[in-house]
Amino acid sequence: EKHPMLTIENLDVHFTSNGSGPPVTALEKASLKLGAGRTLALIGESGSGKSILGLAVCGLLPSSARVAGGIFFSGSNLLKLPREKMRSLRGRRIAFVPQSAGLSLNPTMVCGCQVSEIYLHRRGYARGKARVKAREILSRLGLLNSICTTHPHRLSGGMRQRVLVAMGLAGSPDILIADEPTKGIDHSRRSDVIDMFVRLREKKPDMAMLLITHDLDLAEKVSDEVAVMYAGNILECTPARRFFETPLHPYSRALMKALPERGLVPIPGTSPRPGTRPEGCVFHPRCIISSPECLRCRPPERNMVVNGGDQGMVRCWRHARA
Repeated sequence: EKHPMLTIENLDVHFTSNGSGPPVTALEKASLKLGAGRTLALIGESGSGKSILGLAVCGLLPSSARVAGGIFFSGSNLLKLPREKMRSLRGRRIAFVPQSAGLSLNPTMVCGCQVSEIYLHRRGYARGKARVKAREILSRLGLLNSICTTHPHRLSGGMRQRVLVAMGLAGSPDILIADEPTKGIDHSRRSDVIDMFVRLREKKPDMAMLLITHDLDLAEKVSDEVAVMYAGNILECTPARRFFETPLHPYSRALMKALPERGLVPIPGTSPRPGTRPEGCVFHPRCIISSPECLRCRPPERNMVVNGGDQGMVRCWRHARA
């Protein structure tokens, strides 16, 4: 097994309000490991804190955020790096691909220029070579040369997403973090984006990827491991193959049953709003097998050996399996 490239330990993120109210908790004691050459899918419903974790890794949280814990990369705790050093890592060794490609690209610049800017400013290439490299990387992602002279508004959502990924890859990163890469993309084009990530794994075998998504189809086709987040808590982390066969946590099983191909059974209730987390297990108000213990105490993080010898982590008092 390859060594962890990124280690997140007991990450807490709280947001202070403008008024006198208490801080709002967005992440609570989140821990993850991402190995070199591995792909981890971080899944969960909207508002669960997935994007906050990705932004924290990249040092892109707003000034109202209060962060504690550790994010370790290349022997350094990223939370303690000076701002300039963090900026030099971001876009070069750690690339962040934001969601909403239509809002993230500069509408006044053609796509080729936006990609070549990365080669110019992050890698020091001459302008002519930067343009050539931009064409090459866009071509590798299945886009025609004409894209280089096209403005973003003339592209489909899937094509804009690939341009954003090309910008991330232009820095030749060790880690690519993609936030909701299939969000807002027409269903017929989602397969193009999923295929792109499958090809990326083949072409850049040493690059680690963190895919932040609610798209379980993307997670199943691309990831090595799956981590499940709910209300700022990571409830399960297990190998992807095992997750899609036998998820450990009741919330994970409920997510699977909500898929159209698995019965389209909705999860009862709604996710708690930030700042209104229940006592005990955060999922217990919606859990069909909760016990009195679940209401009183936050379940501990427990490592388990599941069927076939795979290692898994789950936060659940019952450890019930589907």
